[in-house]
Amino acid sequence: MNGQEFLIKINELLDLNKVACAEFARATEATVRAARPMMLAVDEENLDDEKYPMDLALLRAAPVVAVPVHSEFFPLQENGHRLLLATDGIYLEVRRPWLHFTHRLAAVSGVRVPYGPIKAGFELAFGSLGKTMEQLQDFALHASAAAPLEAAASVIWNHSTSAWRIEYPETIGEASATHIQFKQVEIGDDESVVVDLHSHGNLEAFFSSTDDQDDAGSVKIAGVYGSLDKDKPTVEFRLCVLGLTIPIKVPADRIFA
Repeated sequence: MNGQEFLIKINELLDLNKVACAEFARATEATVRAARPMMLAVDEENLDDEKYPMDLALLRAAPVVAVPVHSEFFPLQENGHRLLLATDGIYLEVRRPWLHFTHRLAAVSGVRVPYGPIKAGFELAFGSLGKTMEQLQDFALHASAAAPLEAAASVIWNHSTSAWRIEYPETIGEASATHIQFKQVEIGDDESVVVDLHSHGNLEAFFSSTDDQDDAGSVKIAGVYGSLDKDKPTVEFRLCVLGLTIPIKVPADRIFA
């Protein structure tokens, strides 16, 4: 066999190897697909190479999982969120270092859904909002001194040490009696901004449409102080979770004691 014939044989072997690898890849993909069916309602044989990866990325960012009937439910462990298919509807589950949150988004009635039950509710890793009372009272003094102008602050929790601190952000421009704009505070890798505070000066405490826009999509506890020129100032607090808001009762007299 001369050199040219040898090269021809090598090329033939390489071609056979490419065919075998391609066939192995197709067989492996089919096996995996059969064992773990896709959660996207798409034609797997005719996927759009541009659109499908974007849909898959969205699914990975917010997975959809079924609540087991017989096995023990395993809560979300990593930071993020997912949708739960349960016997009575669709739930949102959210995890942050300081929060585990489950809320029913839509109810199912009249149709028997073959999934397990789940309870709605939320759990604060640090126990209760009362743990931040020192920081809430600190902001009461700061906001009262700033009135009738608005003021803002961030209450930060350290996941590793369970320590709390309050930071007053740098204001952008001049604050007014109805508006304040500020830079986000810097936090460490083991820290989270848990409570986002601002004041309405001498106006009553309430969540405005601007507050609703600012809180949309975030995961935090929001608080607003008002009536700071009165003997009995007012406060409002709520838990904000990706567009959902749940009122939290916090007595103003404890903050302004």
